[in-house]
Amino acid sequence: MSDATMILHCGAREVSRDELALVPCPPPEGRWKPVPHVTVLDYATKALNDAGYAIRKQKLGLARNDARFWGTLVLESQVVHGVSLAVALASSLDKSTSLRWGYGHNVMICDNGAWVVEQSIARKHTTNGVTRYQEAISKAVTELGQYREVEGERIKRLAAWQIDDTTAESLLLRCYEAKLLSPQTLPTAIEQWRRPEYPDFEPRTAWSLYNAVTYALNDRAKTNPQAHAHATIRLNGVLALPASEPATVAA
Repeated sequence: MSDATMILHCGAREVSRDELALVPCPPPEGRWKPVPHVTVLDYATKALNDAGYAIRKQKLGLARNDARFWGTLVLESQVVHGVSLAVALASSLDKSTSLRWGYGHNVMICDNGAWVVEQSIARKHTTNGVTRYQEAISKAVTELGQYREVEGERIKRLAAWQIDDTTAESLLLRCYEAKLLSPQTLPTAIEQWRRPEYPDFEPRTAWSLYNAVTYALNDRAKTNPQAHAHATIRLNGVLALPASEPATVAA
């Protein structure tokens, strides 16, 4: 499972930080104050570094004659073993995209505008907007520790909840009845449960089932990120640990 996914279509390209720094920034126009792409990246990295978060890897992308910028930063900090915190960035020099910053443990961004994160902030390209963007990033970074703790506990509980095929199939049916899965995506989720693509999801647990369902929903994340984010929230409810079955959780 990827901590961060950036999808670039035809015409977009992945770049280095040095290449990002070479993109010229147009002059202000009225209340619109564009921010150089590399500065948007530096806002994020500085806030993270100041808070003690190290960046393990980053991917940066440009599109539309370099006017639109996307980036993902995977942090050294882990939610649980094998699942890292990640940050997503977006901005533009053509008034198409606001200054955006988000985080989660499995973020996804695409040059078609798809944006899937757990928490997100956005500010306009104005003098006050840029200042508020920096302030909002700093505030969001302070929330990362709490998010990691809460989300880590949830994942640990799912990973400790042992389920058999009958229970898994019942939960998949609930996902279908709740319209989280469609006739097209249900077979994919079943296949990923029975023959998971990633070895980490071979254990017969609710966490493996969660990832089977989110794998099946990947295409929705690209075409309708808002619907995908809503579906993920509802999935957390379907796969909530039954309070009546504490004995199913390993110590």
